[in-house]
Amino acid sequence: MPGIGMEYLWVGVVLFAAAAQTVRNTAQRSLTAQVGTLPATLVRFLYGLPFAAIYLLALYSLGDPSQVLPKFSAAYLGWIALGAFFQVAATAALLMAMKERNFAVAVTLSKTEVLQVALFAAMFLHELPSRLALLAMVLATVGVLMLSLPPRGQLFTLSAWTSKSSVYGLICGACFALATVGFRGGAVEIATLGVSSPWLS
Repeated sequence: MPGIGMEYLWVGVVLFAAAAQTVRNTAQRSLTAQVGTLPATLVRFLYGLPFAAIYLLALYSLGDPSQVLPKFSAAYLGWIALGAFFQVAATAALLMAMKERNFAVAVTLSKTEVLQVALFAAMFLHELPSRLALLAMVLATVGVLMLSLPPRGQLFTLSAWTSKSSVYGLICGACFALATVGFRGGAVEIATLGVSSPWLS
């Protein structure tokens, strides 16, 4: 059947994305050692800016002509600014973590972002996950902790949570979570305006 191959296209895309992210993180770790954390963070976002602009232009040039630019309200711009700020902050924290000897712990702890998204979404967007979703988040976070924390018996020690690697990882996860909430808030704000836009498709 001709459609079978397309069903599994996402597998190749995910594998390519994972490989590309690994290469990018390796390159950024080397760049951080040469120029420092903040310059390396700036390079990352300035490099991506032209690609984002090209995608935006293509989205509206090749899309449905009836779709128009959404009205950017002050609330929308505020949410997007919040998301952008914490996205940059999360990247800076991740690069700082990579400078540490045990950066694998920091990167793993940054994955607590999943549970932190639920917390911040409840606080700022008043969105509560379903019981099943919350259970999945908790299980994923417990799995992350089991993979990243020190040997048995040190789970509840102060040093396990106050090392630079652990702190950078948790800060990174929190910033990524807040960025996600900011972008989600912006999307919700646009949706309330009722504008037909490819941003919402």
